Amino acid sequence: MIYLKKTRYLEIDFLKCVCILTVVYIHSISTSFSPGNFLGYLAGDITRFAVPGLFFASGFLFDKKKYTTKEILWKKFLRLIPPYLFCSICFQVIDAPGLTVARNDLNSCDFLKNIVFGNTFGIYYFVFVLFYLFALSIFFRRLSKKVVLLVWVFSFFVLFLFFKGLIARTESMFWFFRHPFIYLFYYLSGWIFSLYYHSIVSCLKKYYYKIIICGFGIITTLLFYTRICGNDFYDFPVVSQFFIILSVFVIVGLGVPRRKSASPKIVFLSKNSYGIYLLHFPIVRYCQFMYPEASSNYSIYSIVFWSLGLSVSVLLILAIKRIAGKRSIYLIGS
Repeated sequence: MIYLKKTRYLEIDFLKCVCILTVVYIHSISTSFSPGNFLGYLAGDITRFAVPGLFFASGFLFDKKKYTTKEILWKKFLRLIPPYLFCSICFQVIDAPGLTVARNDLNSCDFLKNIVFGNTFGIYYFVFVLFYLFALSIFFRRLSKKVVLLVWVFSFFVLFLFFKGLIARTESMFWFFRHPFIYLFYYLSGWIFSLYYHSIVSCLKKYYYKIIICGFGIITTLLFYTRICGNDFYDFPVVSQFFIILSVFVIVGLGVPRRKSASPKIVFLSKNSYGIYLLHFPIVRYCQFMYPEASSNYSIYSIVFWSLGLSVSVLLILAIKRIAGKRSIYLIGS
């Protein structure tokens, strides 16, 4: 087996930690179903950065030059596919809450579609998108910095035109969440950050408080403006993308190391973010199905669901590591 030595980047660990905590929170409140009041729309909008932030981190961490293509492909395959297959198959066999197709209604065609397109749970689209972004990365890592920078700029304009409804817009939510025009920019943003890491981090450290305060100011302004002029970001799809971009940038800025090592808890959540992503959804769905009134009014019970989704996922990861040892990489990917 090929093991690649991994350098820890404190700001990326912080970003992944914040994003995975937010992902679990998103699925613990009723925005997972359909928001029907101001608080629901606000919670849904504020948390929009979570999945793009994870793609940003993935783009940053993809090896650019150090290892061979064979080593990279093998590492990414082991990290991504076996844990996904393990969770997908197990959850379909036990008929876990929240499945896209319940076990009694599942046929071979649905099963194959769920596996190939990341549709066992709706949130597993993340795996499908990450898989083809990694495949594209084999091509990107052969390009020069300047060419990658041009591709990144191009991906920004494609993102803008997509949300303006001018190109390739789809009405199917299934394909919308799997559309490359949405996530390529965020993935390449992380890639660009890694290419110019020292220059960007140096600038963030030099103007730390000015950048963070300015970023928070713009984010707050965007939220305030969209509340006054409409209901939520659905009325302002382009504005929502600027909000996401700024949110990811601010979180990365907050994670810029002020000390030599990150908190062990942050590192743990960062390293196990993929496993938590795969495991948490049926747990919070079970809570919601058992106590639907709790997730419909944004009560304190939603925080309880979030705590349960996170803690049970972590306990499962620790148990699997305890039992499987090094082979746990095939089961939960960390």
